Amino acid sequence: MLDTQNPVMSTRQTQPHGVTSRRSEEQAKATGPKKSGRKPGKHSDERYTQTSIYLPIELRNRVRAKLYEQGMEMSGLVEDMLQNWLSKQQ
Repeated sequence: MLDTQNPVMSTRQTQPHGVTSRRSEEQAKATGPKKSGRKPGKHSDERYTQTSIYLPIELRNRVRAKLYEQGMEMSGLVEDMLQNWLSKQQ
């Protein structure tokens, strides 16, 4: 049950039918600076979408090890490879 008498707003409020909404930017600014932590990633970038693929475990492990050595991410490698493949299709 939502307490309408409470003047303090939580970061999430439940709306009818279980829909939730985030607090507005104005409310966030009024409460002070944002906590430090992990920088925003691709999960919060609307230009990206999450995709699942199946890979042999051994291949994935070997690729991940090489990527770690080079300071890269799997998504960056796959994005580069797909861009190269698309450019060759034209």
